[in-house]
Amino acid sequence: MQLIDKIVWRIVDAIILLAVLSMVILIAVQVISRFAGHSVAWTEELARFLFIWTVWLGLAVGFRNGQHPALNFLIVLIPQSFRRIYRLIPAVCAMLLFGIACWQGWNLLLQQISFNERSATLQVGMWLATLPLVIGSGLAIFGAALNALFAQDDFATPVDMADEHQESVP
Repeated sequence: MQLIDKIVWRIVDAIILLAVLSMVILIAVQVISRFAGHSVAWTEELARFLFIWTVWLGLAVGFRNGQHPALNFLIVLIPQSFRRIYRLIPAVCAMLLFGIACWQGWNLLLQQISFNERSATLQVGMWLATLPLVIGSGLAIFGAALNALFAQDDFATPVDMADEHQESVP
């Protein structure tokens, strides 16, 4: 399982890196071409598609690494024995949310394929802009589950936080 986990997230990281680098190049080409008086229209649409891929894949990576918003200040009110369960609550909520997003995204993707929807400039299937929603949501479910199951509890206890505050006061 760890090998699959490692391979999947390395591939996702590589795709994000390539997408960001491509966006930088495409936007630079767009800016330079506008200064030259001849705008290259397809660069803008392709950069937008790459941005959508970057957002959804980056979201999944954030959930895998536990870098999503959390209400950790409530942890001080919960007994130590329940803290592991507390970590599962937001993970289950995130998995439900992304399950719905994945399911609805899949329905939209099938609709776009069946109606042969095309982008305005590139004339490629609009499903290419919806596919990252499906893949990113699926990976976010996978990442949230892995993070909830295998992440170490690094919550500070009230005593730890009080000690940190007093040490920083001169």
